[in-house]
Amino acid sequence: MLPLTQAAPGSAPWWGVPVIAGGFLLAGVVIAFLATSLSDRRRLNREDRRQWDRDIRDAYLEITRYFGRITAFRYQVLSAEGDRRSRYQAGAEALAGLREQVAMLEVIGTPAVIARAHELEDRSAAVVSLWHELINPGKPEYRALNAARNDLLDAVKDSVRGARRS
Repeated sequence: MLPLTQAAPGSAPWWGVPVIAGGFLLAGVVIAFLATSLSDRRRLNREDRRQWDRDIRDAYLEITRYFGRITAFRYQVLSAEGDRRSRYQAGAEALAGLREQVAMLEVIGTPAVIARAHELEDRSAAVVSLWHELINPGKPEYRALNAARNDLLDAVKDSVRGARRS
């Protein structure tokens, strides 16, 4: 009989089987860790994208609210100077709120959404600057303003839908 420290010729050493088993165990742990972290990363990316989409929608809804304030006076003919100043002040305040939401979209929006938001901001500023005049809803500035709002809505929809596909 051979002592324990010597192995028979051609046989594996006594420590070989535990080392191989440990190697497979370690490889299994690494694979499980990588699979779990990849799955968690995908889940967090989806949640982040949902949050960004929600923020974009919220900013758009705020822009729509300010847009409504800007267009609320378009059919009113105001002859008194004080009324015109009040109307202009209301429009300027709404424009300031709209600009704040456009700034938010600059951080979270896609380039298309940002471009359309700036277009709406520019068109809104043009309409507010005309409030010292008698307002004619048929003016091209109002048509351009409504077109800019519709373009922004389309860009927001495309941004949110595009995120769902990817």
